[in-house]
Amino acid sequence: MEQSQNMKDLAFARTKTTFSITDMTNYLYGGSSNVEQRRYVIDLIAREPIFNKSDWPWLNHTEAVKRGVAMSVRLAEIKMEHELNDLDFSTMIEAIDDPLPILLHNGAFIQVINSQGTEEQIDFWIPKAEQYQIIGCYAQTELGHGSNLSSLETTATFVKETDQWEIHSTTFTAAKWWIGGLGVASTHAIVQAKLIIDGKDYGAHVFIVPIRSLEDHKPFPGIQVGDIGPKAYGGFAKMDNGFARFNKYRIPRENMLMRFSKVSKDGVYTKPPHAKLSYGSMVLLRSVMIRQMATYLSRATTIATRYLTVRRQFNNPTQRNDADLNPGLETQVINYPMVQNRLFPMIAQSYALFVAGSEMMGKYISLMTGMSSGNIDALAEVHAISSALKSYCTTIAAAGAEECRKLMGGHGYSYFTGLSHLFAMIVPSNTYEGDNYVLTQQMARYLLKEIKTARATPDKVTPFSRYLLLGLSRDQFSRAFCKVSQDSDWLIPEVQLAAFEHRCARLAFELNDAIEAGEGCDNWSDYNIECCRVSHAHAQYVMALWFTESVQEAQDPEADEDRRVQLASISALKKLLNLHALSIMLTNLADFCEDGYFSPAQCQSLRRQVKVLVASLADDVVGLVDAFDHPDFLLDSALGANDGDAYKRLWDKAQSEPLNRKDVCDGYKEYIRPLLKKHGDIKL
Repeated sequence: MEQSQNMKDLAFARTKTTFSITDMTNYLYGGSSNVEQRRYVIDLIAREPIFNKSDWPWLNHTEAVKRGVAMSVRLAEIKMEHELNDLDFSTMIEAIDDPLPILLHNGAFIQVINSQGTEEQIDFWIPKAEQYQIIGCYAQTELGHGSNLSSLETTATFVKETDQWEIHSTTFTAAKWWIGGLGVASTHAIVQAKLIIDGKDYGAHVFIVPIRSLEDHKPFPGIQVGDIGPKAYGGFAKMDNGFARFNKYRIPRENMLMRFSKVSKDGVYTKPPHAKLSYGSMVLLRSVMIRQMATYLSRATTIATRYLTVRRQFNNPTQRNDADLNPGLETQVINYPMVQNRLFPMIAQSYALFVAGSEMMGKYISLMTGMSSGNIDALAEVHAISSALKSYCTTIAAAGAEECRKLMGGHGYSYFTGLSHLFAMIVPSNTYEGDNYVLTQQMARYLLKEIKTARATPDKVTPFSRYLLLGLSRDQFSRAFCKVSQDSDWLIPEVQLAAFEHRCARLAFELNDAIEAGEGCDNWSDYNIECCRVSHAHAQYVMALWFTESVQEAQDPEADEDRRVQLASISALKKLLNLHALSIMLTNLADFCEDGYFSPAQCQSLRRQVKVLVASLADDVVGLVDAFDHPDFLLDSALGANDGDAYKRLWDKAQSEPLNRKDVCDGYKEYIRPLLKKHGDIKL
């Protein structure tokens, strides 16, 4: 088959790549064995007819949920048939590319029992869950409340006479709502409810609550349960987000998860050794989300980069025509500086997100290992960082996907780009597992506590907050300034990290000073704007730090062989590392200038260096997105497919539209013909 000009353009762009794509892919996924396992698992999904995506746009809500149930069953079967682990399960969900009713069974139900159940509870429930003899979900959010656990209205009242908990929705707004898997699939739920003993409220705790009969799947008496209906943008179409309302529904006392908090048969409550031990499951979910955002943004930038490489608009003689020197060809859109300066930093962000996802998951694993032996020293910091990163990473992923759509022009609005579905997947992440703006308060509160620690016992400040020590000497801190004297100085890692640390310290101390001074504000909520600023600043600092350390490790001859990359790949990684850090500075320039840390001349120098970095990546961007290793099955994009034949694929996709299956559309006789014939036949 003769190649189209689009295909030639993309193929030629690949020839300019200056590094090993294999090396870069191994770097992103932590080694060649992980890459091969990921490909193997995705291929398992791609081969299954039930996971074919061709008719997804035409399914209504009821059809989509039914399909989701069928896909869930096959997913469970594949996991058991091939003895796949939790990481493989996550890869399968990534490949399926739509949340399914079974998602929270593995992602939350099992995880919460493992982290908060006793050994006896784990031994009883987990084998049944792993064999899918029961299907579970996680029910926290209510119709009237979400993030505020202390105000949940669902109660679990201990009944001593029968040794049971009475689960009750005290009002209709206490109904559990938005619960993935609850609408049609789940037989059990982990329910967050206020624990009540003898009229005393001990706060939110978690309970395993049977929802539907294992015999006929009908809800048990005392439970009203169902699906909440379609979601915005058509997102999560196959997920049966559900509701449940409890009417004095009783469960055994042993159904309360009691690894940390306990209630005896006599109704004696034993509090946990640490008030926030339950945060471990939240850290897990947020750690997973950070890696998800890396996958989502990298997919969006892959689609946009490939299409913008083959899309030609106008004939600008000052811009390159890479495929040949034919003056009749229009200019490739990827060559316009405005396009590059919007797209390339998002590719760098994607790489930084991959690193952050891996690092955050490592922090979670270390945390849980420590907690299993009674060490909770890292809990507060890891919880705060996961909160800050969840808020920031989901924000930039959603904004990035939308920016990619806009970069692709009119065709970007088509469902067949793959971006519409992707956007609908990302957007709700800005709200679930903690609203992005409410969640930033967690990081801010933590830093305020760390300031007190820094003043009292500086050596006890936790690792990622040590920049606060800079602010202890206020006079010295106020005289600090950026050391950049020439454009190339911006590429020095120590210069970049010093700027991030100075900004974070200043914002944290300003928030602390404002609270201490009062400034006419009586409520914590009056400082929420400042909380958001300092939380996102901290997230950006941590991501820049981790990316820097990761690149340093990749070039360390003592590092694991799978983690080392060749010199050319290191060069490309350093460009991405620098572009990521400097783009953040440029976007948030006011924060770095307010106290004079950056001078006006340095701001101009920063802009020049960013432009140089962007231009230096032009030959490598197709290779950089190829290294994300997203197969066409996963991208499901007419315009972002690997072969570059964008317009032919878009044409073919349009032909699958059900409206095009008839020569004359449905409704012609009822509506169009009467209008046209209202005044009789007209000859033209």
